Amino acid sequence: MWQLSEWRARVQKVYCLYKLKPGVTAEEYIEWSKTVDQAITRKQPCVHRFRVLQLAGSRGGASPWDIVEDIEVESWDAWEQCLTTPEMADVVAGFRRMADRESAVTVFGSEIV
Repeated sequence: MWQLSEWRARVQKVYCLYKLKPGVTAEEYIEWSKTVDQAITRKQPCVHRFRVLQLAGSRGGASPWDIVEDIEVESWDAWEQCLTTPEMADVVAGFRRMADRESAVTVFGSEIV
């Protein structure tokens, strides 16, 4: 049986930060996030946890991003593969429609335990 610290060290944390495209309202994004993005992504076998946060600012004032996705997955490779599945097609299409990909930053790693 895995100890919690071993499990945490093996699970990959993924953070995806991005701005919304010009013309995409926060309300439009939030509705899509709740009904499509979160509803579908949380059901994927490699996803342990998926949270989406709307950023309000930063220490210096305005945030350089509007959204951060906080994701726990089995592995980075499993997550990348998941994004190519038919089940995730609506999520990927919505992301491409709403997220400013030029501003997007995705980082991943494991918890230090």
